[in-house]
Amino acid sequence: MRERWSSTELTFVFTFVSMLVAVPPPAAAAEGPQASPRIDPGSVVLYPDQGRIELEGDHLEGLRLRWEGGHVNGADVRGADVCLAPTPVGKHERCAFSIPRTLPPEVAFAWAPVLASGAVGTATEQTAGFSPLRPARVLLDRIFPVSATTVDLSADVGRIPLAHPEAVAAIDCAQARCELDEGAIQVRAISAAVTALTMHVHLSPHYFLLRNGTADSTLTQTIAVLHCPAEIISGAPLRRADATNVLVRLGGRCGGDPRELRWGANGEPATVVRTAKEGDSLLVLLTVGDLEDATLTLTATRPEADGSVVAVAHSPTRPAPLARATLELPGHGPIDFIPTNRDAEVHVAPVGNHAYLVPLPEEGAYRVTADAKGPGVRGEDSVGGFVALRFGYRVEGLPPPFAATDLAVLTESLQRPIREASIPAPIGESALGPNPLVDLLCTNEHGSPERITPGKRTSIPFARRDGCRVVIHRERFKPEDGTQDLTVEIDVTKVDDSPRTDAHVSERMVLRPGPESRIFWIRGVKGQFDRVTVRIAHVADDARYVGASETRTSLPAAQWTLVVGEGRLRFYATAAIPTGLFHITAPSGVLTLNFGALSRLTSLDQEGHEGLLGLELGAMGVGLASTPNFPTTLAVLGGVGVSIPIGNRGEPTQAAVNLHAWIAYELRADYVYLSGTSTLTASHWSFLFGPSITIGNVGTNL
Repeated sequence: MRERWSSTELTFVFTFVSMLVAVPPPAAAAEGPQASPRIDPGSVVLYPDQGRIELEGDHLEGLRLRWEGGHVNGADVRGADVCLAPTPVGKHERCAFSIPRTLPPEVAFAWAPVLASGAVGTATEQTAGFSPLRPARVLLDRIFPVSATTVDLSADVGRIPLAHPEAVAAIDCAQARCELDEGAIQVRAISAAVTALTMHVHLSPHYFLLRNGTADSTLTQTIAVLHCPAEIISGAPLRRADATNVLVRLGGRCGGDPRELRWGANGEPATVVRTAKEGDSLLVLLTVGDLEDATLTLTATRPEADGSVVAVAHSPTRPAPLARATLELPGHGPIDFIPTNRDAEVHVAPVGNHAYLVPLPEEGAYRVTADAKGPGVRGEDSVGGFVALRFGYRVEGLPPPFAATDLAVLTESLQRPIREASIPAPIGESALGPNPLVDLLCTNEHGSPERITPGKRTSIPFARRDGCRVVIHRERFKPEDGTQDLTVEIDVTKVDDSPRTDAHVSERMVLRPGPESRIFWIRGVKGQFDRVTVRIAHVADDARYVGASETRTSLPAAQWTLVVGEGRLRFYATAAIPTGLFHITAPSGVLTLNFGALSRLTSLDQEGHEGLLGLELGAMGVGLASTPNFPTTLAVLGGVGVSIPIGNRGEPTQAAVNLHAWIAYELRADYVYLSGTSTLTASHWSFLFGPSITIGNVGTNL
């Protein structure tokens, strides 16, 4: 086949085409003073790659152009345009119409004069009066797509796509056999040593290629030949992600060291990270950097001066998924920060597409741990501020050498604070064990410290009241529990449960693990059977403790009760004022005014409360007010009494109400009284019964 046409042959072809596409004038002349448009058939030029059609003629203003026919993306192709302002060219006019750049080759053009005055409808809707319009020339910007820079012959047959298959009449290849086949060029029978293919393309009549301002009917194009099969096996690479990597499988025929090849990703250099053998194939891990395009094209070229292409691989890209994760302290629930004193479990949201995310460490901020429960993070010691978690993007099913390869790095949009996690230390639990975190110690009779058991009432002698103290063992606190916010409350109450206000202590303290203990001595115990209550509690502070809003940390974690005083019996003296004392023996009667001193022996419970019943012995003046038939006298008495304290219980000023039953010996002279008509001598022995009020409680415990 000849490669070029002579000028005489071209002139003949142009004349013949002009006769074929001569456009007859429209049947109906435009109404009004405007003359009918006339089109020069030889001036109609179609520029499909530039999206326009040009023509020359006379009276072109208002000329309508319509196109229809074929399908694009399943929709019928149809459209229209109007010449509004033709450009003068010598004695004639030129008009350019805008058309879509995606028109199919089978589209048909038609023209019509200006729309008559009063006509209804758009230029597209008006179909009357249109005449066919055939371009005399079609000027193309390209024959091959922009992406057609290589041909893959790894399967012995390659295909080169054509941008305008209808424009190609014939194709010649110097090193291979080339044939036109359904919109592409099929290449076969090429030597394995050939690295480039030169093609001579002959265009169909009235098709031309614009090159440097001139129109050519032939084209010579050289493209690279690929003999090495290449495939991206790591899935769709991520767009807008950090440190994006792809895994490429090269066929066994590639040969050589892939590290010696020059790799490129969408025109930018790519770096070989690692390689591995897989049967007859070779796996190459490449770093391609930040991707922005919807498609990734990898090329491998030889390092020689010719830079011939060895392999090409294509893959669509996908947007980087949103990295989302939650942190949780085992046994304490979710948290919104990165702890520095213990590991936090990381729960990563799935990203789909057989991919998953794994947390990555950030130097100087946090480190990543792993155990059977999954990954965890822990902030670096003495680090503060905020940081976003970083994740490695991995794909399931990669070959074993690359199964744990991060194909990209994603950063969480949320920044988390780095701080210590404070967990309420097990003060109550440890108080019952051999190494309590908080102790209540008292000095025993040998001068050695003795532990007081929490939750149980313990009695100690009153003499050892100054040897009790609260000890907080900071050296036993675990660093992973963090800072402890505690309150220490000490209350001292009397036997009657009234508080000793000067002995009350309420101290809040923030404690960290340390080598030294904190000691608080108990003060304010002033009376026998004073009760000391010690409470240790965590402060319910959401800003410090994890889960404080869900756990009542303000309740006591440990509590001790100490009774300072011992004894089963109490012997004391008190002043008694019996009122309405009844003298049962003759002469019987009510003694209205009496006064004396009593000694009383009664039982005590563990809290120092006196028993109701007691033995009494004392001396009392009875009948101090004038009592008929009874002299005023002093009596020595003994018996039993029931006593109920009504104030200042256990104090020297204790007041009580009593009911007595006494046997008395009256220290008086003989007393004669009348009983009816008889004269009798009263006995010195008598039985007294009645209530009294006693004031005072001066004595000792036995």
